[in-house]
Amino acid sequence: MSEAYGVEAMPPSVAIARICMWIQASLGLIGLFLLFVLLGGAPLSVVDGALVFTLLVSTAAIVLPGFLAHRTTSRRGWVRVCGLVVETLQIGAGIWALTGGVNVGRVLGVVLAGIVVAQLCRPSSAMWFNR
Repeated sequence: MSEAYGVEAMPPSVAIARICMWIQASLGLIGLFLLFVLLGGAPLSVVDGALVFTLLVSTAAIVLPGFLAHRTTSRRGWVRVCGLVVETLQIGAGIWALTGGVNVGRVLGVVLAGIVVAQLCRPSSAMWFNR
């Protein structure tokens, strides 16, 4: 016959990282929506290739944490690795953006990404993803 698989509870470190990634994605989507509203009134001559590229990169930076937060429950190792890479890149981009001026959004982005990296680097997170 078959045995039921034991369901292991998500460790707090993974849960905290997942919540922070959902917050990042949610705030990013709100910001992107507001940017699209602002650009909706812009003349077409203003919207050039560099702006479209920047919008695509920004959209990827918003969608990836949300996708990884969604896939966290799969317990796949690649989710943790991708999460570490994406969030480390977010920290680097955030610190670079802070050199141009400090505001709440940038600081919050760096702090959230730092929390995610710190939580995903914990041994309990590594063990949970290495099922």
